[in-house]
Amino acid sequence: MATINYTPPATIRNFIRHFRPAELFFDWIIGPVGSGKTTGIFFKLVYMAAQQAKSPVDGKRRSRAVIVRNTMPQLRDTTLVSWNYWFKDGIAGDWRATNTTFVLRYGDVECEVLFRALDTADDVARVLSLETTFVILDEFVEIHKDIREALAARCGRYPPTNDGGATNWGMWGSSNPGNEDDEWYEYLGLGDSPIPDNVKLYLQPSGFSPEAENIPNLPGKEKYYSSLAVGKSPEWVKKFIEVQWGYSLSGTPVIKTFNPQLHVASGPLKPNPGLPIIAGFDPGLAGSALIFGQQDLNGRLLVLDELVQRDMGAERIIVERIKPMLKARFDGFEFIIAPDPAADSRSSNNERTIVDTLRDRRKGNFRVAFPDMNNRLPLRVEAIEHFTTRLVANGPALQIDPRCKHLTRALQGGWRYEIDRKGKLLKEEPEKNPSSHPGDAFGYLCRYFQHSTAREARRKEARPTAPRRVNPYVMQ
Repeated sequence: MATINYTPPATIRNFIRHFRPAELFFDWIIGPVGSGKTTGIFFKLVYMAAQQAKSPVDGKRRSRAVIVRNTMPQLRDTTLVSWNYWFKDGIAGDWRATNTTFVLRYGDVECEVLFRALDTADDVARVLSLETTFVILDEFVEIHKDIREALAARCGRYPPTNDGGATNWGMWGSSNPGNEDDEWYEYLGLGDSPIPDNVKLYLQPSGFSPEAENIPNLPGKEKYYSSLAVGKSPEWVKKFIEVQWGYSLSGTPVIKTFNPQLHVASGPLKPNPGLPIIAGFDPGLAGSALIFGQQDLNGRLLVLDELVQRDMGAERIIVERIKPMLKARFDGFEFIIAPDPAADSRSSNNERTIVDTLRDRRKGNFRVAFPDMNNRLPLRVEAIEHFTTRLVANGPALQIDPRCKHLTRALQGGWRYEIDRKGKLLKEEPEKNPSSHPGDAFGYLCRYFQHSTAREARRKEARPTAPRRVNPYVMQ
C-alpha cells in the first residue's frame, strides 16, 4: 500500500488506538458533521488489522471486517465515496468483481472489507450470517439494537484457528447524535443506565467550540460551522453541530433555551458554605423528584444534586432517601424544601398532607416554603428561562452538576409536549413521563429563587435612606 498521509484529530486518535486484546470491545465516536468521524472508523480498521497475529501458514495477518450502513443509497453515496478517497483500487488493495468487497493490503496485513446495506430482510439475514473479525457501523444510531447484538456475536469468528485465529475483535462506529429516547442513549450510559464495562464512548467537541476538530480540512475553515448553521432550525444545529442529543419527533420540548454545553458544568459543583440548600420537590406515588440547589452571591443558580424515585410514598422518601442524602452531601447546611403547592392539599381519605409529613418532627422536621400558591406551568417555565437566558458575572446564570442526568435529560427534551404528525400540540400540558417529575421539581426550585431575588430587590428599594448630615460651617 502506498503511503497515506493522515493525521487524526485528538479525539479520533484516541478512538483509533483503543481496543481490548483477546476480548470483545465496543468503541463509539459521536461528533458534528464534517468532523472526520467516518475517516476515523476506517483508519481504526487499518490499526486493528495490524494487531492480528501472523498466520503460521504464510505469515500474513488476516482479518475480515464488515462495514454496515442502513440503506444502499447511503452506503453508495457516502460511505463508499469516503472509502475510495483514501483507499485507491490497485494501490491500497483491490476490489473483487462484485464491488462490495475490498481486499486491503499493506505490509504483512491482508484484510477483507465487506460493505453491506440493510435495505431488506435478505440483506439483514446475509449480514447476520457472516463470520468476521470486526464489525463497523457507519451512522450507528440508525441501526437497531437487535442487529447490533446479533452482529456482535459474529465478531472474532475469523480467521480460523489454523490460520492464526483472531487475537483482537470487536465492533465500533461513528455517528451524529440521535434522540434522547433512542435505545442508544441508554446503551451509551447517557441516560439512567450505567455504560457496560466493554463499551467506550468518545465525544468530539461542538463545531462552535474553540477545540472543534478537522477544521483545516473543511471548506471555509473556521467559518464552516457558522455558515452551515444559517437557515437551519435550532434543533438541527443542536444535533449536527453542537453534538447534543435531540428530542423525540413525537414531542416538542417544554424548555427550548437550555444548552447543556453552556449550562452543565464541566466538573462536580461544591456547595457554598453559609448559604442554604433549597430543594424543589414534585411528589407523587407514580414518581417523585427533588432538585437540590443554591443561589450564589452573584445570583447564579447552582444545581448540586437530584433525587428521582418511583413507587415510593412521602414517608419512605424522607426516611430512606432525603435524610441520607442530606447527611452525605449537605451535612450542616440549612435546608428548605419548596414543593408543589398541591402537596399541602388534603385528600378525601387522609387528613395529613405531604407538607404535614415533611414538617413532622419525628419524620422530616424540614422547613417548607412556598414561593406562592400558584403552580401554573407558564410561571414555572418563565422562572426556568429566567436562569437559562441570563448571564451573571460574565457567565451563565445556571450551572448544573454533571451527576444530574435526569434533570439534564428532561431539559434537553425529555420533558415535552405531545404533538401530532403535523406538529400541532395535542395537549396544553406536558406528557407525563419519567422526565416530567424532575422538570416540575426544577420549576419549583427556580420559582423559589426568582421570588427570593424579587423580595430582596423590593427590600432594598423600601429601605429608608438616612438624611445626609451637613456641617453648616463648611462651605458647600
